[in-house]
Formats: sequence, C-alpha cells, structure tokens
Amino acid sequence: MYESLTYKNKSALFIEEQKYPELTRCDTGEERAMLGRQIGIDVARELNPDWIFFMDLDLEPDPDILEKMLAVDWGVVGAMHGARGNANHCIGHNYKDRKGLERVWLKRGELQGSPEVDGISGGSLLLSRGVYSRVDYKGYIGPGTIPLRHTADDEWLLLNIYKSLKIRPKVATNAFSWHYSDDGRAYKLWGKVKQWREF
Repeated sequence: MYESLTYKNKSALFIEEQKYPELTRCDTGEERAMLGRQIGIDVARELNPDWIFFMDLDLEPDPDILEKMLAVDWGVVGAMHGARGNANHCIGHNYKDRKGLERVWLKRGELQGSPEVDGISGGSLLLSRGVYSRVDYKGYIGPGTIPLRHTADDEWLLLNIYKSLKIRPKVATNAFSWHYSDDGRAYKLWGKVKQWREF
C-alpha cells in the first residue's frame, strides 16, 4: 500500500517481527501496536524527518492521503478511519470532560473541514517533528493502563501529547482509507463496503 501513495518525498520503515523480534513478546495487540509505533518514533528521532506517518497494515489509503493530511498544517493530524464491520463509524472521540475521560464517539456532522477532536485512530496518523521529538508512549502498559476501561495505544499517545503540549489532533475529513476486516470485507466511510476475500 505504501507504494500507492503519491507523495514524492517519502521513505518507509516496515516494523515487523523478523527485524524487531521484541514484538513477539507483547501480550496484547495494543501493546504490540504501541511498541511498533515507539520503534518508529525512536528511529525518527535519529533520522529527524519533518513528519512521521503511522499506517496500519490493514489499511488501503487513498493515494493522496498524505497531501490531504499535510494540507491541514497542524502538528497532529488523523485521517478518516472507519471501524471494521461498520462503515458509518469513524474511529475517534471527544471527552465529556478531561478528568473523567468518558468518551463520546464522533458523529458525521462533526466531521467537516479540519475539526479538533480529543481522539482519532492511530492507524493513519501524522505527527510533526515538534511533536514526535518530545512526546511518546511512556507509561502505556496495555489495555488496562487507565483503570476500569479499555485504553488503546493511540488514545494514550494523544493523551500524552495533550498533557505535554496542549495539542489536540485535527482531522483531515477529506482523507480516507479502506479498512480491511477478518470478515472478508473492507470498510470505508461513509457506508462503502467491498469484498476482498472469499471464504
């Protein structure tokens, strides 16, 4: 999927078990995702690119997704990432209040232009050098990181960014991907579904 991206000035780091065997020692998928993204941040801190873009392997992004995300001109930018099995649910949220961290899922009507939100999927997430060089996943220990509720790795990163820099992510609401699912279908907002595997 990386090859299909039309943005010219890019390079890729594929974080896989053969090169990073420590990934196999993670107890949960969330911890594995966190470790993979942290490896990416550590490498970026050495190479010092202007931006890093996290792209999950189960995504097929539109070719111009990077151009659209960069056009938002913000330190943390997420794209429109549909949930597996639900092409009408955008993965992302706001909080009722930051103290309680009770999530309210994003609604379609809120996703116009480049809105600021509290949470957006890490599956297609763009971070500027000013962000990734200063904030990472310190303190994430898995889905139980915040007691009594599920905490994904991307939510923890965005909480750390807000705590450290007071930056909330913006959403590039014109930047989309297909999200592949185990049910043999791929889902894309709004309401688009395609078959990718026959059982």
